[in-house]
Amino acid sequence: MKEEQAKPVEIWVLCKVEKPLIFFLRYTLESHEGLAVPTTLPGGEGLVRIYTEEGRRKELEELLEALKKEIGLDILEWGSW
Repeated sequence: MKEEQAKPVEIWVLCKVEKPLIFFLRYTLESHEGLAVPTTLPGGEGLVRIYTEEGRRKELEELLEALKKEIGLDILEWGSW
């Protein structure tokens, strides 16, 4: 009998950052290979939803905490699918 492997749980975090700093945020996240995928939300309000796997949440939290100090990032909400 074949064991079922648990699928990774996808989580997301909604952040707000000044519009001119969105590129920096995206670049920083993408430079941490495979950590997270950022998506800028429409509306021009500087909202970015960042997707990752539950197993990488701590690593993402640490990076976002550093970015809060560096670029004034606000973490608005965490969620999962």
